[in-house]
Amino acid sequence: MIISDTHMKQFEEGKMLIKKGGDGDENAVNKANEIFSKLHKASPDNALIEAYYGTTMLLIARNKISPLSRLKETTAGMKILDEAVSADPENSRIRLLRGRAAYRLPEKYFQRTQTAIEDYTFLIDREMQKEDFLNTEKYLQVNYELGEAYSRIGRNQDATMCWNNLINETQDTDFLLLLKLKLRSVEGKLVVEHNPNSESPISTLIRRTIHATGSEIIHLMDGKHFQ
Repeated sequence: MIISDTHMKQFEEGKMLIKKGGDGDENAVNKANEIFSKLHKASPDNALIEAYYGTTMLLIARNKISPLSRLKETTAGMKILDEAVSADPENSRIRLLRGRAAYRLPEKYFQRTQTAIEDYTFLIDREMQKEDFLNTEKYLQVNYELGEAYSRIGRNQDATMCWNNLINETQDTDFLLLLKLKLRSVEGKLVVEHNPNSESPISTLIRRTIHATGSEIIHLMDGKHFQ
């Protein structure tokens, strides 16, 4: 995905601001959103810019006080990321951006864990084909979070496979201990089990209210999942 020289400086600046925003700098989030909003308008067919724009919207959502505002921005951000993946499904960077976003969303409100699994599996398959897009640390993280995603939706055998594979990939004693604890947490469980997504009374009320207004958005997110 080619970015013109004119926009490259702004693009790199926006990426740095996103990193700062991820560390809690709200002002950096707003600046990054402004940059990628303008870049997206200037290059609407550039899927990578679109993906970063969607990412800034998710960071903005994290900083919203109102649950409904947070809900609106999160849903809009994920929609943009979905469109970016549809436009360029073979782009590993876009897949990583959407996969991380989907992984961080609470499953009981958004049901996007399967999206994270799809994107992380894509990335791991690419690395197995020697794409070398992920460095060692990111590769281990993606594999670990894939296991977490499988566990989240009750696919215990798949989670076990991910974590067992990682044991052979690292010598870090703390990480090995964590993996063993994770494996113990699914030991003896069904290969696949149903994990019901129970809603809190307030989320149920908001879901019904939003549905009554004709919106397709029916789930509420908890801000702590974006910390």
